[in-house]
Amino acid sequence: MLVSSTMAKRSYKQNCALAQATDVIGERWSLLLVRDLLVGPKRFGELQQSLRGIGTNLLSSRLRELEAAGIIERPDGREFRHHYGLTEAGKALEAAVLSLVRWGLVYGPKNQKDYHHQDGWDLLALKALFQAKRAGDLSVRVQFKTDDFAGWMAIKNQRVRMGLGEADTADVIVDGTIKDLFAGPESDQLRSSGSKIKLQRFMSAFVLPEQTERAAHSISPLE
Repeated sequence: MLVSSTMAKRSYKQNCALAQATDVIGERWSLLLVRDLLVGPKRFGELQQSLRGIGTNLLSSRLRELEAAGIIERPDGREFRHHYGLTEAGKALEAAVLSLVRWGLVYGPKNQKDYHHQDGWDLLALKALFQAKRAGDLSVRVQFKTDDFAGWMAIKNQRVRMGLGEADTADVIVDGTIKDLFAGPESDQLRSSGSKIKLQRFMSAFVLPEQTERAAHSISPLE
């Protein structure tokens, strides 16, 4: 699928793939919309809540532009009625987004206490830290649950998948968020049910901040 750049408000007018890609996804908020939809399809209101400060009109404008450019679409099926999702071209941006997440975690500014944060973003950040060789033959699905957040992550065949909500089945259920598991002060006492060994192997499949900084700045989302 070829992505159209004709909907970009501004253009660098350069015959360079990077410039042309930036014409399509370089407007403010556009890449963050892609980030949110990489985690899963979302309604307009959910996107507005995640992108705090964007404004209704600007969000509508960005959605129209990305839809016209072939990056997002309205998924078929009753389950996702009124939702926005990514096209194949949009999903193909995942590698670039994960690379930017890794760069930001190593070279970007530190988290600010008064900044907005959503637990769902840590699913994507954790995926950016995944190390296939560390996972080995591990096959596991971990469910994270709190009063305000539900999400899951699965590892199989040295690949990782993620999603919001509750998974149909889970090998391990963690009563907390991803941050609670990896960086919470009480992580050793965090309640979980299911295979403790699989949970330990799950955690070891990701490279954490202190490890990455010592070994070539390879990153972590959880500070």
